[in-house]
Amino acid sequence: MTGTFDYEKGDKRSLPDINGFFSNNATYPYYSDAVWYLSQMRRWGQIAEYKSDAWYKDIAKQVYRPDIYAAAAKELIAEGKADAKDFPEFDKELGYRKPQTEFIDKITFDGSKPNDYLNSFKIGLKGKDKIK
Repeated sequence: MTGTFDYEKGDKRSLPDINGFFSNNATYPYYSDAVWYLSQMRRWGQIAEYKSDAWYKDIAKQVYRPDIYAAAAKELIAEGKADAKDFPEFDKELGYRKPQTEFIDKITFDGSKPNDYLNSFKIGLKGKDKIK
């Protein structure tokens, strides 16, 4: 939590961003993050039936609420508990991150195309697959 990480005895490194609670919009409710969680639920059978890309977007917008996030952030700023520079512009809805390639499997995730993402895996439910 301090920004210093002990990899092993004698290997201590300063990592000031290791716990990014607000930096880089870490807490912002991106719709694409919700879509990723939903895609994993589909892939592993928690969502049994095929869903269109539009369905993922609609569910994400119901659950991830940037309007509530902005209201809470504005209140923290007004109370002097947070700095406005730590939050995105409140009149803009960020919505979707750019396609992500930083995952361990190196498969690109584009939150606007969850079915393309699901179809790129060798295992798990894909496209119009149904649980049998």
